Amino acid sequence: MVSWVETLVRLSPIKHVAELVGLQWYTVKTMDHRRLSHETAQADLTRVRRQFVLHKGNHYAMVAICADTQQVLWVGEGRSCACAAFEWLDRDTCQQKEAVAMGMNTAMDMEAKQHCPKARVVYDLFHVVAKFGREVIDRVRVYQANRLRENHAGRRVIKRSRWLLLRNRTNLDPEQAVKLDVLLAAKAVSYTHLTLPTICSV
Repeated sequence: MVSWVETLVRLSPIKHVAELVGLQWYTVKTMDHRRLSHETAQADLTRVRRQFVLHKGNHYAMVAICADTQQVLWVGEGRSCACAAFEWLDRDTCQQKEAVAMGMNTAMDMEAKQHCPKARVVYDLFHVVAKFGREVIDRVRVYQANRLRENHAGRRVIKRSRWLLLRNRTNLDPEQAVKLDVLLAAKAVSYTHLTLPTICSV
């Protein structure tokens, strides 16, 4: 039974496996933890060349992951543990790092540059797109909405277009694609009032 449960937890959430086999959630969790302890080797810090750091949700945690092996190297609780994310690595390991990928966190950026001076700091795409959405797309939308103060219907279209403008066109359903085409054809959203230096400064 143990090997069957260990196989199932690789494929399904612990809660589902517990319900399927008629065991308590904690029992299945313990079995899975034991399996992971046997299968997972101690982190080989000499192989770490690139590191991935993650912030998630309202309760922040930093997770350092080796980008080559996907092995979790370190976990810290809270936003203020940026320094600790690098202090557990010895100096030689930090000197070997080629890149550190992260969200757009200033403290983490500074720590990465201080502890791993040869490593390139790489911002993850999610945070880059989010920053572009906040600081460029939203600025243009507000500008255009203000120009349409007297045109309530047009203003409403602009105000409701944020997610439409941020989404990848290939992910739009047919109705959303038509709305985007109409919006762009009407030149309701125009980037021409922003100069290149203005866009590059955000």
